[in-house]
Amino acid sequence: MKNILITAFSFLTSLAIAQDSLSFEPIVQWDANPVESQGKTGTCWSYSTSSFLESELIRMGKGSHNLSEIFIARQVYLNKADNYVRRHGKTQFGEGSLGHDLLNAVDDYGIVPNEIFNGLQTESEIHNHKELASILEGYIKAVVSNKGKKLTPLWMKGYNALLDVYLGEYPESFTYEGKEYTPKSFAASLGIKASDYITITSYTHEPFNSSFILGIPDNWDNGSFYNTDLNDLVGQTKKALKKGYTIEWDVDVSNKGFNSKEGIAVVALEDEEPNFETTAEEMDVTQEIRQENFDNYTVTDDHLMHIVGLVKGVDGKEYFVVKNSWGDERGLEDYKGHVLVSEAYFKLNTISVMFHKDAFIRSRQKTNK
Repeated sequence: MKNILITAFSFLTSLAIAQDSLSFEPIVQWDANPVESQGKTGTCWSYSTSSFLESELIRMGKGSHNLSEIFIARQVYLNKADNYVRRHGKTQFGEGSLGHDLLNAVDDYGIVPNEIFNGLQTESEIHNHKELASILEGYIKAVVSNKGKKLTPLWMKGYNALLDVYLGEYPESFTYEGKEYTPKSFAASLGIKASDYITITSYTHEPFNSSFILGIPDNWDNGSFYNTDLNDLVGQTKKALKKGYTIEWDVDVSNKGFNSKEGIAVVALEDEEPNFETTAEEMDVTQEIRQENFDNYTVTDDHLMHIVGLVKGVDGKEYFVVKNSWGDERGLEDYKGHVLVSEAYFKLNTISVMFHKDAFIRSRQKTNK
């Protein structure tokens, strides 16, 4: 296990941003598999959570494994279709999901290595689900629009056949590293269980110190979120990182200040353009500002990534090291495929974080209601 605390490193990594130089001193950095690309798909949730689980396996002494993101996406597409039909089409359907959906799918269906199921059915090395997503949506809407007529089990067989053609058939058994597995027995051998993980958030429209179903479109499976105050949300995340855990992160990346090309995300002062200089001044993000931006749709759930470390800039601020799933060409020279995220950006744009329950410290803060 290579989880290395690197605060003792005596060097600074020099990084050029725009016309100025901003340097970062590592605080912690934990093992993660190489950056991958989700291609032209809406499956960031699967790529980020698979990456998160890969780091979890390393942390738990289970070795290094490249888990199949598309195998899980395939199974979640089944669950979403079942949910959509049972709710007569009155719910979210599409490629988007959340981290807990992947964990629930592992419980239901198991998981497999990427070498067993990579989901590529053509000669392309890049995933492109545009055609598949359109077909699945058209198919499932046709099923629920058949009003006044009794549904038969055939609709699910047809839907599953589409997934077989575009992504591949569910592997009933396979050989990996000289052993025979089913997807469920492989998951069991790795010790991956949804109940071992907790998702936390921070919003004032629900009481603190309690769990609730967060009302965002991609929470189609009614996942539960533990609600805490903003300072505790930041503190829990940093404490988990410093204790050796990585973090699954749900966030808005469409707002001003997120720049994957430059590899950094900050919150500029109101009415100012983002500033990536060493002396950049950022907004003071309060609980009230965070809630207002969520309530008025400025901050929405649109991307999931994997937090793998923490660094300190020469500007005195700490930045989260975030592994993205948009390939390894974007970003700063020594952090290709990653984004360095300021605490202010984290406070304003975080929807939720998920990590192992052993890293969670239950707060005794007063409720907000």
